[in-house]
Amino acid sequence: MSSNNYSLPTKLEIQTHSIRSLSQYWKNKEFLIEKLPIKRVMINIDSGTPLRMESISLPAWAIHHGIDGCILVPSECVPRNYQGDKKNLWKEIDWFLAIFLLIECWHERLWENKFGPIHSYSLRLKGWDERAWERAWVNRIGLFLREWAAHKIGEPNEHLFGKKDKAEIKMTHDVDAIKKTWAIRFKQTAFILFNAFRALLHGNFLTAARKIKKSLFFFFTNENWMVFNKLLAYEKDANVKSTFHFYGDLQKKSLKKMLIDPGYRINSNVLKNVLSDVLSYNHEIGLHPGYESWNNIEDLRRQKKALEDASGRAIVNVRQHWLRFSWNSTWACQEAVGLKLDATLMFNDRPGFRNSCSLVWRPWNVNKNKSHKIQAMPSILMDSHIYDYLQLADNDRENVMNYWIKECISVSGKAAVLWHPHTLTKDYGWSDSFLKLLGLIKRRSE
Repeated sequence: MSSNNYSLPTKLEIQTHSIRSLSQYWKNKEFLIEKLPIKRVMINIDSGTPLRMESISLPAWAIHHGIDGCILVPSECVPRNYQGDKKNLWKEIDWFLAIFLLIECWHERLWENKFGPIHSYSLRLKGWDERAWERAWVNRIGLFLREWAAHKIGEPNEHLFGKKDKAEIKMTHDVDAIKKTWAIRFKQTAFILFNAFRALLHGNFLTAARKIKKSLFFFFTNENWMVFNKLLAYEKDANVKSTFHFYGDLQKKSLKKMLIDPGYRINSNVLKNVLSDVLSYNHEIGLHPGYESWNNIEDLRRQKKALEDASGRAIVNVRQHWLRFSWNSTWACQEAVGLKLDATLMFNDRPGFRNSCSLVWRPWNVNKNKSHKIQAMPSILMDSHIYDYLQLADNDRENVMNYWIKECISVSGKAAVLWHPHTLTKDYGWSDSFLKLLGLIKRRSE
């Protein structure tokens, strides 16, 4: 599945792909966006070049689509040695190129082509401008272009294009565990102790002591992790419909798979009952393929069939286990086995907009020089971000969750959030934040 074909598409291909990917903002009036006097440029980006962002001031009639009146774009979209009034720099930007480079994570693809997949760890992207991940800049560019087209004609944008779509925040669950196995005891205990060590390094002795106590509690105690009835009841009360991603590998496990992959078998009576319960509440079932499946068509096909046999449903949704992902391979493999919507695109070690957008779109296939058939929905937040990686105080977690959801709502975006069912146990104690997240989704979608 590897390829060195990382030349940018033609200007027309970039324009067509960008307009089609943001079609929700112009609703069959693409021709108005095509007519905008957008300057086009040809560039070449070397593999391994970090993404750098430049701030572009918007005209007075569009400042509400920016942050502090500005939108950030990749530096390659800004003309070099510009000598004019910076208030008019927006007229010189190749906005279609900006959309394409961001939504397709072109710099990250080139980085992978040179250094190999980062899978989903942002810390492996050296020298990156992290502001790219803090906002849905692609959506904001789309809203700006919509406003520009309406301004040219002299009409309010809603009269011209209609009302914007309602934002969609999709709750998802990756079912990684239904009981506390020894592999999980070792892994999570080690992670808690690692965070205790980090706290010690920062002089937070009380926090370190609490984490050491928690690690001992986690390792030595037993608890029932079958929390699906509680989870389904929570979501019924909040009127939230979710996608549950289940692991489907039935092959004999190697030691590595025993340590890393979920420990249940999807064809067991216990899991068949869980699947039946999930479907009875009108939730969706998706595939959560094993750690080593991210570039393996046969592995994906086998696991997909096992889940379909167990659930009695065709499976079209997917998110890779541990967010194992390659721009060059994963979507092509998923597409080859008939999967239609992937929610893997997210960072393991931080919340945010990995491709600067909150959209469901058909990603660019560099091997075929056209869009994939599979759609992708970015995921922006998961439970471990606010508990394990950010090391937040209890009262700060809701503010962090609210920040990311508010950004999606403000741009009429679409994105997924992820909460693992087993974290609703006392072993983890993450239920309070899950209920707050459900409340945020419910309030902002009403």
